[in-house]
Amino acid sequence: MGIKILNKTSKEITEQIREVEIICKTYDKINGNMYLDTSLNFSPEMKSLFLFYKDNKLISVLSIFMPTAAEAEISAYTLPEYRRKGYFKKLLIEATEELKKYKKADLLFVCEPQSMDGKEAIKKLNAELHFTEYFLRYKGSASYLEIQQFSKIKLQEAGLKDLEDIVLLGQQVFNYSYGDAKSMIQKPLEADNRTQYIAILDNRLIGMGAVSFESDEASIFGLGISPKYQGKGLGKEFLNLILEDLKKKEIQNVSIEVDSSNKNAFNLYVKCGFEVETTYDYYRKRAASNIQT
Repeated sequence: MGIKILNKTSKEITEQIREVEIICKTYDKINGNMYLDTSLNFSPEMKSLFLFYKDNKLISVLSIFMPTAAEAEISAYTLPEYRRKGYFKKLLIEATEELKKYKKADLLFVCEPQSMDGKEAIKKLNAELHFTEYFLRYKGSASYLEIQQFSKIKLQEAGLKDLEDIVLLGQQVFNYSYGDAKSMIQKPLEADNRTQYIAILDNRLIGMGAVSFESDEASIFGLGISPKYQGKGLGKEFLNLILEDLKKKEIQNVSIEVDSSNKNAFNLYVKCGFEVETTYDYYRKRAASNIQT
């Protein structure tokens, strides 16, 4: 019996986690996959994977996704037969100790609405429902993705030379601080499994959107158009150009996430051929140090 604490996974550990995940998803009738790529965490030294073993068997796992210093997303799975025995709490205490290094960080517990055990565990933590997020998967037809002959936007894959310009745009689009914007944009530019796209209109940078790749799946994130150019249909055009480029790379499995309160983005994704696959509720607890040990 024991706890392993890591700042990155391995093939063997990933396989163990996915085995636990499959069992829990079947039992709880949920759909989501735990995010295991730690490279987007703002601190590369931060320990973000917490594993509980009993008799050399992985029975509980907790992960932290923390792209900024302001908040940490917590996801966890415990095998059904080992629930209500304190294993999740033990991992959460260890995670809290790690997060105490980042004193202003709030905790966001991720839970699908149909997970009764998950909601029960979160209720005991006195965390409050903060927002809901939709996970959508692309279901559109290939013919819909043909590049328009008169496209106004030029799609480009960005490089590190474009970093500062994209950071400035990220501040404008997402209201990020300079530090958060640079951290979230620089990592996709440097990673082997990500592509940072930019949209150029009349030689001006007006849009940004990144794609991460895992196996045969592509996940689009950080998609936005400069406020000066919104409301002109350019977001739809930009997204379709990205989808077309992924199609050329023979990637058919494409997903995207959106906050349920962002109606404009949600409607855009649906118009472009995405359908809701999973709903996630996010419960906020102020300050990691408030977890009782």
